[in-house]
Amino acid sequence: MQRLPNRLVSSLLAAFSLRHGHGRLLRTSATSPPARFDAESYLVATCGLTPSQALKASKHLSHLETPDQPDAVRAFLAGLSLSKADVATTIARSPRFLCCGVEESLAPRVSQLRDIGLSTPQIARLVPLVPYAFVSPAYVSRLEFFMSFFGSFDRLHAAIRRDARLLTRSVERVVEPKVALLRQCGLAVRDIAYVVSLAPRQFAGSQERLEASIARAEELGVPRGTPMFRHALVVAYTIRRENATSKMELLKSLGWSSSQVAMAVAKMPCILGSSEDRLRRAISFLTKDAGMEAEAIARGPSLLKFSIERRLAPRLKVLKLLKEEGLRLGDRAFYPVACMSSEAFLNTFVRPHATILPPDLIAACATASAGKAPAGAAP
Repeated sequence: MQRLPNRLVSSLLAAFSLRHGHGRLLRTSATSPPARFDAESYLVATCGLTPSQALKASKHLSHLETPDQPDAVRAFLAGLSLSKADVATTIARSPRFLCCGVEESLAPRVSQLRDIGLSTPQIARLVPLVPYAFVSPAYVSRLEFFMSFFGSFDRLHAAIRRDARLLTRSVERVVEPKVALLRQCGLAVRDIAYVVSLAPRQFAGSQERLEASIARAEELGVPRGTPMFRHALVVAYTIRRENATSKMELLKSLGWSSSQVAMAVAKMPCILGSSEDRLRRAISFLTKDAGMEAEAIARGPSLLKFSIERRLAPRLKVLKLLKEEGLRLGDRAFYPVACMSSEAFLNTFVRPHATILPPDLIAACATASAGKAPAGAAP
């Protein structure tokens, strides 16, 4: 065979190497696996989680290879008009929510919630609070029960905000036996709803704990079947025995007799939820500035729950100025004046005498929080 020139052989070998080397590169590029889904970065950049939240949540998404499923869930939430902040809250609270099937779980739950009377905005308000409720139809029936129980969606929403696990409790095994026990104490359903709205974990504990709360409410001097019993029950469940005892001892140290303390607690159990500083300041103001006796305060303990700066002090100042002007309105007893609604007080004591009252005092009375006597005050 005729030898090829060395220069030609070298050129052919170089061309062969280049062609086949390039082919290998192409094959390697074509068969290389795609970049793995970076859940942590996705949660920060796309879902609005903080880096620390994303680090914790990403562990629940480690099985995902693409963002397709999370993107579908986010699009579904956008269709409910959830804000970016609510989406972030939902995912931080329940990262696995991003793994829910839209057609299999989320869309059917939303449809069922609409069937029980919830509007799209109401459903959107539930998502960040109880994302787990969109997984199973069982939660829909519980939502329906509790909405009827509380009497409105807003009251139910408030209860869930206090206890996000409310819907996890079986109506038949947990809730209804407790309702039956409270009915035996003379509470109507609306009273029970009031108690649970303020202390929703009444439905979380054992039956024995609820019975202990009932006994403690009676120890506060509030008999079953009375209007104040529902308020006493809230106090008994939410305030530790030693804290309640400490507040009653404080009242005695401020000059109250045991009977006066018992009277005030029976008339308004929630004063035991006030801080010691608030009780001291309120009693000091009422006795020293308003000139009230301990007996009068004990008979009208709602005064202990009013704001001194926004309500009691401005109203007392108005009375004193009217008295200085020789007007009989200035001689009115302080308790009924303090308990008047803002509008009634303005119409009776302020607006008719605007020419003799300082403008800043009129403004203070006008901007004071409106209202009725605090909840839990007996007449």
